[in-house]
Amino acid sequence: MATTIQLDDRHLRLEAPIRILSLLSKEKQSLFRPQSFEELKWINNPCCPLVNLIEVDGRVVPIATWADRLVRDGMVIRTRSKQLESVLQERLVHLRDHQECQIIRLSQEFAAAEAESSGLIDLEKRAKWNFDPRGSLPSIYHDPNSCVRCKACVDTCNEVQGVRALSFDEKEGVLFDETKCTRCGQCILSCPVGFRKMPGFVAKLMGCEPCPFSRPLGAMREVDDTGKVWDALIDKDKYVVVQFAPAVRATLGEEFGMDPGSLVPGKLYAALRRLGFKQVWDTNFGADLTIMEEGYELISRLNNGGVLPQFTSCSPGWIRYCETFYPDLIPNISSAKSPQQMLGAVAKTFAAEKLHVDPRKMLVVSIMPCTAKKMECAREEMDSAYHYWLEKGKIEETEHFQDVDVVLTSREAVKMLKMGRIDLPAMPEEQPDPLLGQYTGAAPIFGRTGGVMEAALRTAYEIVAKKPLEKLEFESLGTMDGVKVATIPVGGIELKVAVVHGLGNAKKVCESVRHGGEFSTYHFIEFMACEGGCIGGGGQLIPTNTLVRKARTGGVNLDDRQQPLRKSHLNPEVEQLYKDFLHEPLGHLSHRLLHTKYVDRSPQAQSTIASVK
Repeated sequence: MATTIQLDDRHLRLEAPIRILSLLSKEKQSLFRPQSFEELKWINNPCCPLVNLIEVDGRVVPIATWADRLVRDGMVIRTRSKQLESVLQERLVHLRDHQECQIIRLSQEFAAAEAESSGLIDLEKRAKWNFDPRGSLPSIYHDPNSCVRCKACVDTCNEVQGVRALSFDEKEGVLFDETKCTRCGQCILSCPVGFRKMPGFVAKLMGCEPCPFSRPLGAMREVDDTGKVWDALIDKDKYVVVQFAPAVRATLGEEFGMDPGSLVPGKLYAALRRLGFKQVWDTNFGADLTIMEEGYELISRLNNGGVLPQFTSCSPGWIRYCETFYPDLIPNISSAKSPQQMLGAVAKTFAAEKLHVDPRKMLVVSIMPCTAKKMECAREEMDSAYHYWLEKGKIEETEHFQDVDVVLTSREAVKMLKMGRIDLPAMPEEQPDPLLGQYTGAAPIFGRTGGVMEAALRTAYEIVAKKPLEKLEFESLGTMDGVKVATIPVGGIELKVAVVHGLGNAKKVCESVRHGGEFSTYHFIEFMACEGGCIGGGGQLIPTNTLVRKARTGGVNLDDRQQPLRKSHLNPEVEQLYKDFLHEPLGHLSHRLLHTKYVDRSPQAQSTIASVK
């Protein structure tokens, strides 16, 4: 029996049953696409339910769910209409302005429905909210309108981290005290709106997993800087280089179906090259360099009556916490910059000279497990390369630049890979680029609690005792206990060391040091702002829970054991850097480029509500 239908402005008579998608293919009918939205080129899903739309009998529907339906007699199918164009325009404007897929956003409403059933919100009233965004620049962004007011973020900040930068108002919702916020991002990991269970099911069902917009955005999230990096990569005047942190290599595979803790450094080198980065380096190089400076600093303090205990300085969330709440302990903090910042400084000096690249055109991108790293790279004192070239008379005072330009979290890095249509597991195994890419086994363990301490002891012991450690692993320092201690005999000194992770635990140790308690007698203390260290950082993939932290810890430990060299001072490229450029640890040039100062922020810690426009 023949079927008569309308397809756009044509009337067709069909002699045999046919399905809607087959009809469109047979008639060579393409779907409508506005030309003004860059986001369309990044949607990596041929059946995308957000933008692959048709109008059937006056209703706009996704082709993905209607493709296999049989065409009925009298059906009116349109691939372009005022209603369809209006719906598509609205969706694409939202996608462009919020970097958020409305289909995924709808699936997140499962969390809102649960919140209503628990008496936390009224969905009708919530639909009318129109609050301005809030947050702590340049790291944390909060959308009060998608919040379910469960207070999980407030409890995490106040009870777990002990920072008390978040509060709750019955009318306004979650409020920020930006002067107290350490930007650690643990609030993001606790936000149920960003959990993956329901959105992940929808993404898998609809084939959305390869799409950069398939990750649900929590009410708490990082400030998204992927656009800055993408624009830089296509700017022919920019020389864009990249580094990625120790914890990242044991994390990113999770988003592509690999088990938590799977190591992907070789694949990531390859993937980042294909995105267009001119040099693919490794923050692990910066970790080895940090050990040289921080380790020699500890030895100097021990030999010359310096302030003890020496505190580690790799975690910017911890640094902000100490500056704000324990400014009297600032002299205890190592002046050594973090690995990220050390690599940025030598990239725009030593490497720029070697590569004959204008440092003003070099843009250093870091991929970090940490939201606080966005704040760290923006600190005004993190511009050592600028001052280096200014003193040489090679640049003008007005040509200011930072050592590290942009930080992407692990979540943003995944988005970038998907924007570039990169299938990470399918990438070949490649090596980092020379100059700032080699690393020893001491570097990847920076990514977990106790790793910085262990790496430092491997080098410091050998320098002081003039012999290698018999056993490189310190199992007692690598557990998930909040505070861990050990005593190691080093060259006639019983070196007392401690490892602390989580700011709630940091408070206990800082109070002890401040008031002359037990920890005031220690020599060296490692602090990490996040539970588990960087593998549990606020910029990591969600979920980040106890099991996932343990798996990622296993990954960085495996990377350590697989390296032929496992002590930072044996890194050939670090040795070459000192030989050709820095000359010696703690030397004049090392101090200028690799060390920093800290700021007493306690007078600023007065309640304010940050509004992010």
